[in-house]
Amino acid sequence: LVVQASDDRSNDYNAFMNCAFGAIKHNIVIDGCFIPSGNKNFGSKNSSFLEQACDRTGGVYLAPSGRAQVGAALTEILFSIFLAPLGARTCLNLPAINKVDFKARCFETGETIDKAYVCNQCLSIFKNCPTEICPTCGADII
Repeated sequence: LVVQASDDRSNDYNAFMNCAFGAIKHNIVIDGCFIPSGNKNFGSKNSSFLEQACDRTGGVYLAPSGRAQVGAALTEILFSIFLAPLGARTCLNLPAINKVDFKARCFETGETIDKAYVCNQCLSIFKNCPTEICPTCGADII
């Protein structure tokens, strides 16, 4: 179970997804709980990185909000959703991941992009072509 209470950082995407791919290879299920900020004007309400990892590994993703975060309600949600063994989950009415956003995001700006420049060394994605070196891995850009 991965519990996240902060926004995604684009610099962490490669490492996080490498962990997810390693989990897939070893048949490890990643469950994710994103706890959004209580402030409506601040912070994200979702983690696309965590949602992607949960989807790829067959885990459960949840982002409780509102009254679900008050008092013991969050503890009850965490126990009832994430504590169930994998074999029993097919019998439970668990939250489904409907549409996972697999669009490319720029590693510098975090923007969703349709066309991108890709570092041939680390596969980082950029909206604009980096000059001289890759900001992620330091490889020379030719």
